[in-house]
Order: sequence, then structure tokens, then C-alpha cells
Amino acid sequence: MKYLHHKFLRLLLLLLCITFLIVGMNTTSSRDLGSDRFLESNTETIKTFRNFLLINSRNNHPIPDYIIYILDSKTDNLVSSAKSDSSGEGKIDGLIPGKEYIIKTAYIDESGQSVDNKEEKSYIHESTDTFIWVETFIERKANYIDVPTVMQYPELPNGCEITSLTAILNFYGMDISKTTISDRYLPKVAFSTKEGKRFGANPHIAYAGNPRNLNDGWYAFATPIVNAAKDVIVRNKKNLYAENVSGSTREEILSYIDQGIPVIVWVTRDLSPPIKRGGWYTEGTNKFHSSFTNLHTVVLNGWEDGKVQFMNPLKGQQIISEDVFFDSYEALESQAIIITKLPL
Repeated sequence: MKYLHHKFLRLLLLLLCITFLIVGMNTTSSRDLGSDRFLESNTETIKTFRNFLLINSRNNHPIPDYIIYILDSKTDNLVSSAKSDSSGEGKIDGLIPGKEYIIKTAYIDESGQSVDNKEEKSYIHESTDTFIWVETFIERKANYIDVPTVMQYPELPNGCEITSLTAILNFYGMDISKTTISDRYLPKVAFSTKEGKRFGANPHIAYAGNPRNLNDGWYAFATPIVNAAKDVIVRNKKNLYAENVSGSTREEILSYIDQGIPVIVWVTRDLSPPIKRGGWYTEGTNKFHSSFTNLHTVVLNGWEDGKVQFMNPLKGQQIISEDVFFDSYEALESQAIIITKLPL
């Protein structure tokens, strides 16, 4: 009887062990499945940020002070937003990896109203350090720079370049006259005749003749005018910088106007095609320079609705078609100069 009792206890103990083993296996399995479900669910809650760069598709320039909106692509609900900084950058938080979003942009006007753009972009979020470029077309805003009107006559009948430079230096607060710049700072080469040939300046190096002379003053291109500007700035200890931006595109030139920077531009007097007649051999060479007879220099200082405004040293402030103006600019070898303020 005692033996059977012990045998029964051993059997009961064995059954209990088997039961615990089975329950343990089921418990482990359930815990593992639960973990998988937790991780799967947690994927939807892991949120990261992304850096966006807002640029103008018209000219690839960064766009500051715009709102970047991120919308859920399925519900169209707003997920997050950020304002682009001075570099066009905006950081968006709360994005889920692998999830699709819609990107929209808008400008907040002075009254606080949001002016939406029609463009939108689909975006699937990934966690990387690179920027997402958001291109949107922004119309150029009308802008006018109050450059003073300075006339070249009567002192400088052929001094449109120096007169334009004077207007910009006056705009930046420098009290200096066109004749002072022409007489003291402009590099000039007088005409001469040798063995029946007329010699004069290379206009890319110096002014040909003298701007004061009605019959024997011609012109200079951008480089000598930049050099004259730099000399004036240094000797008068002004916090300015002159730069030759020849070769700039139309958009690049107009972007200076957007920034409040007037531009000295080479065009023709009536903005018609350039005319060449006669010329001279450049000093120190046997290379003949075919001269422009209608070359002119003006200060571009405004834009509005497909037209440009410029200070013409012969006629004062004028407005003309943007296309006509830049056709003339390009025909005159796309020559231009800017002067900007240096940081203090």
C-alpha cells in the first residue's frame, strides 16, 4: 500500500511537471508574439525630423520666411509645419519613417493671411541627414531702389560710365562728384597717331580718350570702371565693395534688385541693336578694335510687371520692357557692375 502511494505521488509529480512545461512553452510563445506586435505597433509611433530646403524654381534661390506644411497623404490633415529661415531651411518634426506625406508651402502676408501656392509635392519620409529640396515658383516682387538721378551733361558728354558709378556711390551716401571721379580715378588713354594708324585704349583696360571731350571721348567696359570704383572706395575709406558681375544672367541681375542692390549695366543708347563703325588699334598692339557708336551705360534700379526701371544719365529715370532691356544688355557682351556694403 505504501508502495502504491509513493508510485501515485511520483506520477502526480510527473504530470505537474509536464503541465508546467506546456504552460511555460505557451507563455513564452505568447510573450514572443506580444513583443512582435509591440514592435510592429511601435513602428507607427517612432517619429523623427527632417530638414527641408525651400528654393525658387525660377532661379534656384533659397526662399526665406515661407511656411512649409506637411500633410497626411491619406487624410489631408496637417501633421506639422515650419517657417523657412534666411537660408530657406526649415526643420519638420513628428514624421513617421516609411509614411507618405504631401508638402505644401505658403507665404504669410503683412495682415497675417496665408497665401497658398498651388504646387504640392509627395514625400515618403526617410531618416537621413540630407536635405529634401522643395521647389516652388515664386513671382518676383515689384521693387524700386531710390538711386539719385545724375546727368552726364554738360561736363561729361561721353561719361555715362562714370556718371552711373557716381549715382550709385551717392546712393550709398558718398559725397563725391562725377567730375572728381572722372578726373582723378578713371584710368584713361589718349588717342595717338603713328604711321597713319590711330591708336587708343583697350576698353577692357582703360577709357579710350576723355569723357569731357565731345568728339574724342569714347568708352570703357566694366573692368576699368570697377578699378576706378575700388580706388575711390579705398581712398575715401568707405565700407563698400565693387564687383564685376559681367556674364550674369537676367535672373542673376534681377536678383540683385530683389536684394536692394542697384546694378550698372552696359546697353545701347536707344536699346536697339549695337552699331559698329570705325575704330582704332589698341595701344601697344596691332589689334584693331571695332568701335561701338551707340554704346551706353545706365543704372538698373527697379522692376515691376515685366518692365524694368533704370537711371539713364542722358534722360533720367526710365521704364521699359524687361525683354528689350536685357536683349540690349546681352548684345553688349553682358557687362555689369555692383557695389555692396561690407559687414561692419
